[in-house]
Amino acid sequence: MKLVTFKVHTEERIGALLGGKVVDLNSAYTLMLKEKGKLSPRRKADALLPQCMIGFLEGGDESMEAARKALAYAEKNPDAVGLDEEKLVMCKCTAKLQAPVPRPGKLYCVAVNFYDHATERIKDPVARQTEIDRLKNLRLDVPDVFQKPPSLVIGPRDPLIKVKATEKMDYECELAVVIGKKGKYIPAEKAYEYIAGYTVFIDVSARDQGFPQDVDFRIFKADINWTKGKGMDNAGPMGPCIVTADEIPDPYNPPLRLKTSVNGKERQNNTLEHMIIKIPRIIEYLSNGTTLMPGDVIATGTVAGVAHSWGPEGFLKVGDVVECEIEPMGTLKHEVIGE
Repeated sequence: MKLVTFKVHTEERIGALLGGKVVDLNSAYTLMLKEKGKLSPRRKADALLPQCMIGFLEGGDESMEAARKALAYAEKNPDAVGLDEEKLVMCKCTAKLQAPVPRPGKLYCVAVNFYDHATERIKDPVARQTEIDRLKNLRLDVPDVFQKPPSLVIGPRDPLIKVKATEKMDYECELAVVIGKKGKYIPAEKAYEYIAGYTVFIDVSARDQGFPQDVDFRIFKADINWTKGKGMDNAGPMGPCIVTADEIPDPYNPPLRLKTSVNGKERQNNTLEHMIIKIPRIIEYLSNGTTLMPGDVIATGTVAGVAHSWGPEGFLKVGDVVECEIEPMGTLKHEVIGE
């Protein structure tokens, strides 16, 4: 399934994509139960298919099964209307897609987690391959992790704000993991059991806000202020959907491809086979002493081709259109606007 969060007017609901349209899962399940003669169909639907994605994920396998039945019912009855005369199947002009998890409890990002991205400033191909080989020989096992405030998350078509605080606005197309089950001290070999699905995330950065260069003190000069440089308004686009884990049993086989274009010109294009620390180990590491909850999101890093590697002209400007794509999740498309 391709799960979404959408709004009709001001009401937020969960749904699933059916071709190019959106299915209201709660309404479809309610109508299905009513037709089967079940008592209190709306109440049962609200329990299994609530309006909030996190609440839905907390329902586990039972809620997932209800969603599948609702989607199948809507596919057979695309013109049906719900108990309140609402459409079960809507076009995206009516159902405005939001970030699939609009308010994640925790939003983790893994930095410098692809060999090609870690070495993209090395322009000589021989020297770059030498550095890649050196990194591989290190057998790195601890991800470099930072958190973004969940309030920065925006939906698939919302604008990217180029804040006045930066002249070096960057993008990073990333595969994001959505946690589906509460877990702590999760061993790597069981990590996939805790994944509800996958979505696309753009780690938006202010490259001139992440380095405290005005402090002439070595311990600070050598550090990166991830929270500031990654924490500008609207710096967490997510979506357009969550593809459930049963449809992507192994994101490395075949390896998913990350692609970015700016104003129609390709900037990023490479696959997960270049990832340094893989998803199971990331989940194992993050859950070591910290409880991961349904709806927590982990962005797993980006491939080469970020804006700063293209020189001063590579950074995003007002009016630019950024598109980040990972199939089968789809494409995030955003216009950069000024404050």
